Amino acid sequence: MELLPNCYTDLCVNGKWFHYDHGDTSVYMLNGGSPVTFELGGQPTTESELEEYLRTISSSL
Repeated sequence: MELLPNCYTDLCVNGKWFHYDHGDTSVYMLNGGSPVTFELGGQPTTESELEEYLRTISSSL
């Protein structure tokens, strides 16, 4: 699915929840009261691309 501008996606990958504001290159992991921010390798244009970035991030945690 294409990521539309001015929207966001919350996605669970490997048991961890991430929040992504479309059009940005950073994502943060929902972690109680202290979210952790990560930089993506690029700006994803589809949910599948975003999920691949997040799989890489979550596997290194």
